[in-house]
Amino acid sequence: MEIEKIETNLKRNLYLHSSPMKFSSHGKKIENEVIRINPEFTFQEILGFGGAFTESSCYVLSRIPKELSEQILGEYFSENGLHYQFGRLSIGSCDFSLASYSYSYEKNLSDFSIHHDMKYIIPIIKSAQRQNRNLKFLASTWSPPAFMKDNYSLIGGGKLLPQYRKLWAEYLVKYVRSYQEQGIPISYMTIQNEPNARQIWESCLYSSKEEADLLRNYLFPTFKTNGLLTQFLIWDHNKDIILERSLETLIHHNALTATSGIAFHWYTGGHFDSLERLRHLFPNLLLFHSEGCTGYSHFKPQDELFNAEMYAYEMLEDFNHGVNAFIDWNIVLDYERWSKSC
Repeated sequence: MEIEKIETNLKRNLYLHSSPMKFSSHGKKIENEVIRINPEFTFQEILGFGGAFTESSCYVLSRIPKELSEQILGEYFSENGLHYQFGRLSIGSCDFSLASYSYSYEKNLSDFSIHHDMKYIIPIIKSAQRQNRNLKFLASTWSPPAFMKDNYSLIGGGKLLPQYRKLWAEYLVKYVRSYQEQGIPISYMTIQNEPNARQIWESCLYSSKEEADLLRNYLFPTFKTNGLLTQFLIWDHNKDIILERSLETLIHHNALTATSGIAFHWYTGGHFDSLERLRHLFPNLLLFHSEGCTGYSHFKPQDELFNAEMYAYEMLEDFNHGVNAFIDWNIVLDYERWSKSC
């Protein structure tokens, strides 16, 4: 049997270097040279890789020469590039938006519009779709509109007021339909980005009970009534408590039947054993690495080799422990001006 070996080795000055390798039966003792392949054993389906179309990323790609922008998108999404299969979107503004905004400011949603996204975000998404027409999208909420929250602000955490849960579900239906009209299908949605973190940017706090209630009693039935097939993923936060939190949401608070998967970030370390336990406990649920980056002081933003090795380690361990997809954070950034939060 002949296979192709692709190797990157900086010490040998190799970058994606391709060379053939031949496998054959051998009678001698070569224990240290054996690669065992067992095609009769199968594991989870790998759905692919992706990155985030934040407004900061789309702004940068809109401001540089069109040829360069198309080249970058091709390197990410085309068959001749990385052939990314996923794009992550923020529903409204996030920490990498140019300004804070919502799609509606009226309690009857009469003014709902995605007009803000039409300037930078949607044109860049459409350019990426020309590179990969099968691109799928995961959308995440950072904050409901301020009038729906107990702190009356997009930022600083706060909670969704109970009386607005139904309206919030209807808001998200309008978002999905508006993006569909632009030819951008929202295949997946997380309930809340980092629901356990009170941030200085757009954020909203949910306990496991609140997340389960919102999903089971409002989001899932509202989307179903409106004929939308978007699949919901819970958590969308770090792995340190992913097992305990998922069990609370799915089992203790009865959200399993409304849930298609669990999303997570990498900012608190490996915890790959928790991923493996989740894969064992919930074999039919998706596991998505939905965000990770090296662009702040906890990591080494100037050490590209270190960053590449960390990405490679995370990907390998994620997939070895049952993960279906790996989505990076911003696809590009301006090193001088990242976002409103920096």
